[in-house]
Parts: sequence; structure tokens; C-alpha cells
Amino acid sequence: MAVRRINKPWRWWLGAVLAFALIAAACGGGGDDGESQPSQAVETTETAAPSESTDSGAADDAAADAADAGEAAPAPTDTEPEDTQEQEPLVAPVDTTTTTTAPPPAEDGEEAVVEAPPTTTVPQFGGTLRVGVEAEGDSLNPTSGSFAVSAYVMTYPIFEPVAYWDTSGNWIPYLAESFTAINGGESWQMKLREGVRFHDGTELDADDVIATYEAQLLDLEVSLAVRPFYPPEGGVVKVDDLTVQFNPLQPMANFPQYVTSQLGMVPPSEWLARALEDPTLNQFPVGTGPFMIDSRVQDERTVLVRNPDYWAADITDIYLDRIEVYPITDTVIAAERLAAGDIDLMVTSNSDAILTLRDSADDGVRTIENVRSSEDFAMMNVQQPPFNDIRARQALTFATDRDAYVALIRQGTAPAADSMFHPDLIWHNPDVKQETNMPELAGPLVAAYCADNPGDHEWPVFTGQRRAYCTDGKINMELQFSGPSVAQTRIAELLIDGWEDYFNVHQNELLQDEHITETAIGFFNVVTWRQFGAVDPDNDVLWIQCASIDLISLNWPRDCDEERDVLLFEQRALSNRDPDERARRVEIWHQISEDLRDSYTYIFFNHANWTIGARDNVHNICGQTSPDGVELFCNNQGRVQLHQVWLS
Repeated sequence: MAVRRINKPWRWWLGAVLAFALIAAACGGGGDDGESQPSQAVETTETAAPSESTDSGAADDAAADAADAGEAAPAPTDTEPEDTQEQEPLVAPVDTTTTTTAPPPAEDGEEAVVEAPPTTTVPQFGGTLRVGVEAEGDSLNPTSGSFAVSAYVMTYPIFEPVAYWDTSGNWIPYLAESFTAINGGESWQMKLREGVRFHDGTELDADDVIATYEAQLLDLEVSLAVRPFYPPEGGVVKVDDLTVQFNPLQPMANFPQYVTSQLGMVPPSEWLARALEDPTLNQFPVGTGPFMIDSRVQDERTVLVRNPDYWAADITDIYLDRIEVYPITDTVIAAERLAAGDIDLMVTSNSDAILTLRDSADDGVRTIENVRSSEDFAMMNVQQPPFNDIRARQALTFATDRDAYVALIRQGTAPAADSMFHPDLIWHNPDVKQETNMPELAGPLVAAYCADNPGDHEWPVFTGQRRAYCTDGKINMELQFSGPSVAQTRIAELLIDGWEDYFNVHQNELLQDEHITETAIGFFNVVTWRQFGAVDPDNDVLWIQCASIDLISLNWPRDCDEERDVLLFEQRALSNRDPDERARRVEIWHQISEDLRDSYTYIFFNHANWTIGARDNVHNICGQTSPDGVELFCNNQGRVQLHQVWLS
């Protein structure tokens, strides 16, 4: 039985605060159900740096990875590369595999063939795109509320971030005209484009950026991802009407990547002031984007319509008239509705839904899949018994049947993971192997732990309740996960099946907001989770640095390593665009991967498969461009731009 440890009002706002985790962490075993004064500039970048890596041949790499993991290889892409030479490792998890379905069995030794989906060469104007999302957003105000994938589907057409990613994983200016590093990244100046207008007709300027930053600091949720990076005063200051200066606590050589998502969306200052007084406005935001909100009934439908006065209409064609977004919490049902033609597009990481989409090619469905961004894993709380003892953490890791998890839960849709980096990425350390499927090593560790801990202990801290460390020679522990969910229950049962020879496991199924809250305040032993996979790994520092540990902790395992922090901040000051500095960053992340392995805080299961499913009359999902005409990253952990999609 779950213990109720905090009063309801505090639990309510903590639940809201910690829902921010969904920006980068869909929890519960992978979310199967359901981010000063001017001085001389030393570097100015107005467009993306040339790519130093290519993602051609990535389908072959993915197939090889799947084969190594003993899984079915992804279906051939519809644009296979002409050469099959080994490619350089990728800097960012940018590759997507576009497929229709698994190939039919080959006959008479012939190679199986998958037909590419039909394409339309001439864009068409008009029409309504119907999109299914797996959850509802609690707010569409980027300064107030947590943005998971579902919220991004609705807000990217309304807002435009000041920076975004190109197809090679380089940050590029978007609403900003340029970013200028000051003193090697000790500060950054951002110049906005002139003539950018909000939906209410007012022009974007520096005051709006300052007001956005101040609103972020006021919000209980968003401030968790902002305060660790800036000093108490002077974090963002105005230089002139179109220029602001960011003054982070540590030198940040790649700073613009932090404003590529929710934190880089800017509402008008006047609207922010009104929304502070009237929170209902959070559901009806004002942005600069090509679409405006027309109507919204939470948990039913959100309707966006084309902005007739879009500031970039003369340089960016907007084809759709409307985008309708429908929350469909059961993603398998969403996939079936897509096959039936009830909706046109959806995003999921649910293995059953992905298989349903793949099997719907004959119904006019195709998928765009990315298995290089984010990982599914279990994690342990190192500040609570029994997992404050590394022997218990090691034993649980050794006893975990990761191979069964990948085969039975992921069903060939996602490859096994050894660390937070897919093997195709330069950050991946090939010497780091996940130490699972070795149950014979768990027994002696458990015996030693129980011999040293014959009594009982307070669980959880400050509750006055007590429980034994061990019973019948097994370590007592709790596995917490979100529900109610058939998928999460299946995951829990599979994990416990591998652990039960050495651990007495109590299951604690909680609603997702309570699950996140309990994890953040440290009331857990082991939880199933999804995280990591940022385009640049520095965006994942928040989850593993010491500064993120407090009463409310975003370093979920509460594992502080000051030597690791030194490395984290060293790599932060190194530019990804300088080959020598990037090489040093690679060395550092290889070392950090070893450190995380040796700390036994995470048990990695698989690299998640973020899949965009769409009907074959939906075109240009990949192919969106910035105002400068730079092609954009397509499938970033399920986040996808829709502003230049057209229908046939």
C-alpha cells in the first residue's frame, strides 16, 4: 500500500511542478500509455555551420544494430543510399527511417521489397490536418506549464522558437537573426529579426524576451529548468530594442541550443501580464507563428487556423487552413483510427502502436521512426535503503533480464541500450556494456548485504514507518510505476520475474502526476522511466548534475559526483563546431558514460523508438524549413514541425 506523506495542496502544486519532467522524460517505463554589459564579440553565427557528418546509410546502420541485438531489422527506407560505405558516427540523433511496413516474406530466395509511399511533387494549398496526441497539455503558455510531445504538436505552429536544429543537429537562428558569443561563451547576445509580428499585431522586441525570462522564473514548473543556469540577478539584460544578452553562470559554448524548444518560445509582454492576472489565457496563447488558436476544449479538441497576417508569409509558404488536435490516450486506438482515416497523423513510442502502424501500409499509412533519441530504463534512489548501498544496486542490475524486456516489451521496434547514447553517435562509448542478464552474480551481493543489515529501517524518511532491510534472505524493495496501465503492469511483472530470486518486490502503481512527484521528492526505491536523448548531450546535464539535487530533485537518483560535475562543466565550455574541442567533448562523455555505469544508478533497457505515423496524403513532414530556408530536424523525440505540411 502506498504511503501518503505530504498534504494534498502541496502535493497538487508539486505534481504540477514535476510534470515539467515530461519535457524530456516520459516516465513509467517509457510512457507506453499514455529542455551585464556588451563587450567585443568573438564569434558570430547567423546560419548553420556546414555539417561534418552525414546520415546517409543510416538505415543500414540501424539494421546492423537491430541484428546485433537479435531483433528484426527496420524495413528498408524509401530513399536507400546508392553507396554502402561505412559512414562516420553521427554527432546528433538526427536520422529517421521512413518505412511503410515490415517486408513480406521473400519467396524463392528473392529479396523482399517494400514500396515507397507515393509522393506529390506540387504542393497544394488548403485542407485540415487532423492530429492525434497521446495526452492533453495543462497549458499552452510556454512560460507556464510543462510541454511534453503533445503540447509541442500544438504550440510549434503557434510559436516559433528563437533557435532550432538543422538536419545535422546544428543549432540555427530561427526567430533570432543571429547569436554572438562574448568572451568564449561567458555571455551571448541574441539579435531578433526585425518586423516579426505577434498574432495581436504587436512587434517582437527585446522587452518581450525579458518579460518571457521573468515569467519563466515566476513559474514553479519552468523555473526548475531556468534557475540552475543563471545568476540571481542580471541573467538576461536588454542591449537595444532588438538585442538581449544572456549571462549564464558557466561559460556555454553552445548556448543557443537551450532556446530551441519551450524555453525559446516568446509571447508578447502585454499578453504575459494579462495571463498572470487571468490564468485561463494560458489555454489561448498569442505567438508569432503561422497558425493561431481558434478554439480549445481540453481533453476533446484544439483547433488552429492559418494566421492571415503571418510575418514570414512572403518567404515561407503555409499550405494548410486548419490543424485539429485530438487527445487519444490509448495510442493503439489512435493507430487504428489513423488506419481507418479518422485522423491523418500521430506521434507515439508505444511498441504495440508502432506495430499497428507498420501493419497498416495497405491502409495508406507510413511511419517515420527515430531510435536514436531517448532511452527507457529503471533507476534507483541512492539516498534511500536499500539502494544507498552499491551492492544492492549491483545485484538488481545483474538480475535484470534486459534481453527479455527488449524482446517481449519492445517486440523488435527498438534496439537494446548499453548507455544513454545510441551506438551510431560519437558520444557512445563502445567499452560501456550494460551489466544485465548475469543473475549468478547477484546472489553473493545480496547475501553480504543482508548479513550486514539484519535490522529494519525507517521507510520512507521522516514517516516513522519501518520495514526490514531483508526478509528470508532477500532484499526488500519497492518498484514504482505509473498507471493504471496494462503495458506498465506487464513491464513490472517482467522485471519482477527476473528479480524475485533475490528481492522481495512490492509494486506501487501511482497516477502519473503522483508518480513524478514521489520520484522528485525521493520517495521511491526503483522507478521505470524515459529520459536523455537530447540533440546535444549538454542539454541532459540537468538530470545528472549535483545542483539538481534538492527537496525537489531533477537529478532523480540523487546521485551527486563532484568530479563528474567538473567534467560536465568542462564540456559545456567547449564548442561543438570546433573539431578539437568537440573531440575533447567526446572524451568527456565517454568518461561520463563509464562513471554512470560504475555508479549503478541506471539500468538501461533500450533506445526508444519515436514514431510519426501518417497517411500517405500527408506530405512534407520532413522538409520543413526555417525563415532562412534551412531544412529542419524532422523527428526530435517525437517533436515535429507542421507549418509546411500539405495534403493531397
